[in-house]
Amino acid sequence: MTSRPKYFVHSYGCQMNKLDSELVESRLLEAGYEPADTEGEANVVLLNTCSVREHAEDRVWSKLGRLRVRKRKEPELVVGMLGCMAQEHQRRVQARMPHVDLVVGPSAFGDIEKKVDAARAKNSVVAVDDGVSGDSIFRNVRVRPHRSQAYVSIMRGCNMPCTYCIVPTTRGIEISRPMHEIVEESQRLVDDGVTEITLLGQTVNAYGRDLGREFTLSRLLRELHAIEGLRRLAFITSHPNFLSAELIDTIAELPNVSRYLHLPAQSGSNRVLKTMRRGYTVERYLARAEQLWAKVPEIELHSDFIVGYPGETEADFEETVQFMERVKFAQSYVFKYSPRPGTIAADLEDDVPEHEKARRNQVLLALQEKHTREKNDRLVGQTLEVLVEGDSKVEGRMSGRTWHHRLAHFPANDPALKGQYVHVRVTEALAHSLVGELQPAPALS
Repeated sequence: MTSRPKYFVHSYGCQMNKLDSELVESRLLEAGYEPADTEGEANVVLLNTCSVREHAEDRVWSKLGRLRVRKRKEPELVVGMLGCMAQEHQRRVQARMPHVDLVVGPSAFGDIEKKVDAARAKNSVVAVDDGVSGDSIFRNVRVRPHRSQAYVSIMRGCNMPCTYCIVPTTRGIEISRPMHEIVEESQRLVDDGVTEITLLGQTVNAYGRDLGREFTLSRLLRELHAIEGLRRLAFITSHPNFLSAELIDTIAELPNVSRYLHLPAQSGSNRVLKTMRRGYTVERYLARAEQLWAKVPEIELHSDFIVGYPGETEADFEETVQFMERVKFAQSYVFKYSPRPGTIAADLEDDVPEHEKARRNQVLLALQEKHTREKNDRLVGQTLEVLVEGDSKVEGRMSGRTWHHRLAHFPANDPALKGQYVHVRVTEALAHSLVGELQPAPALS
């Protein structure tokens, strides 16, 4: 009896990549492939890659180097690069990494099982510009890492002109999924036990611009909010320009929409924002935030920042520090600028020294840690609802997320709690998380 071929998928980068990997698995399972417990057991190893940051790319190149060594010993092994790096670096891969059998861009993995079959038959496959979109896959809703949580893609690509970003090049123009498909997929997920859905898009709150004026994220949220059994509904990542009054009202009116919003600012300097082509000013960002807090006072903002962008002066950086002090984000991702080939900014002089980028990076990280800790300190003694995700890194504890997306740990060792909503009384505030004690329900008022 011939054993079924086994696959192993590595995901790098954003939530969209993680979802894409689940869709790839859906196709491979349907075609008769079997998931491997470890990479070493797999006949097919796929790397679903990210090009947004240089560090993410470096990890992939390193992994491919190790797979080259393995393939010399196991010539039947199939190695594939999927996603944004496949789109951006196809020529480099073909020229310098002949052990890579598949190079498949983010818009061409909808029939990934056929491409893997071809590679196993010793036919090299390169598909980056044309192919079957992943959104065409009829999703196997059972393929997901968490039984109670799921990502749902509502759009792909991006039309924004940000000078530093490779996404429009690697993922193409903005294309929204039909609303009825999103609702149908979400209903199937809830029927299979999902209680929390996070909607994904590169500029998620611009959803529907290509479908017609009646199709908006606000309307989609209302449609999904009506699904019985769906307790939490979130969406990432948003752009400040599309935080409309309608969307703010919708968030305020729908109790199941999570009370955090990832709204990247990227900089607190108007001069830098202009050179980045972000399309808004600090004043406009703050005005939108104030409108949001006026309607939804309990909501918390998350952000992204880039330090050391070409031409960023010390004065520009200090304006970003002041901006962060004013908003006091609940969480921020801070990145040192690195040129991305194919972007407008790649043609600019990378004139901020690396040591200065590192210093600015540490300043913002420390400031964000201070703000997060202050917010966490105010929660000590409160009882919060937590959706349990699984075991904590600390033995004897489990972890989950609050309504505001805060990570909370509590003493427990009960696998049955995974995917359940529990009440945790906060006893300690850490820099990036909370620690508490499990409470009997219904302890939450």
